[in-house]
Amino acid sequence: MTIPADAPPPPKPWGILMTTAWTVVTVIAVVIASAIAAAVWFPGAAVSSPEFFLDARVFGILFIVTVVTEVAVLVAAARLARWSATEYLGLLWPQRRDAAVAAATLLAFVIAFDVLTYLLGKPVVTPFQLDLYKSAAASHSLPLMWLTLVIAAPVGEEIMFRGFLYRGWAQTQRAVMPAIVVISAFWAIIHTQYDWFGISQIFLIGLVLGWARWRSGSTLLTIALHGLINAWATLQTFVKINWLS
Repeated sequence: MTIPADAPPPPKPWGILMTTAWTVVTVIAVVIASAIAAAVWFPGAAVSSPEFFLDARVFGILFIVTVVTEVAVLVAAARLARWSATEYLGLLWPQRRDAAVAAATLLAFVIAFDVLTYLLGKPVVTPFQLDLYKSAAASHSLPLMWLTLVIAAPVGEEIMFRGFLYRGWAQTQRAVMPAIVVISAFWAIIHTQYDWFGISQIFLIGLVLGWARWRSGSTLLTIALHGLINAWATLQTFVKINWLS
């Protein structure tokens, strides 16, 4: 197909400043939506208590509300930039070779880091994972926990970080590597439930996911990889609690 010489150029994505501004708007919308959801689903609960967010039902419901709100805002941002949301956010199918190489690379990294963690005498399964699993089991909400960790969390986090932020911050080849590093750092920092060692692991995983996003052009691939990581971590938690305790 020949493109006419006078065809308009494709629309530009939001720049660095507007991408950052939209991210702030998204965070504000998420906070408001989460507060409303907490008031509706858990009226009278002490939301300021640290124990409130250790409840697996609270964690799952509020996380899903967060993801729905976040995706709605980012889809609107993509549409206002005159893009289709699927293309702007990278929700495209990867090539099989790219998917296979990325999956093999991530698998090798996860196994190597688990071995390193064990050799350093650190817990492969973190206290947060154990507490969340025990809370889910006690409240009969294990399916909700699995849904949240294996599907909702990867969808929400990857659309935000490797989808929207990557599109706005990695617009040139020179900007790709700095964008991947900065996005991975931001992604790691939000995981405050872990110690510095866990956050470091998440940062390194973020680098691998960022590389996969760049290589494949697909956020669907990073969502799938992220889901596999979380499924593996949750399976490790199941084994630790039910077979090794």
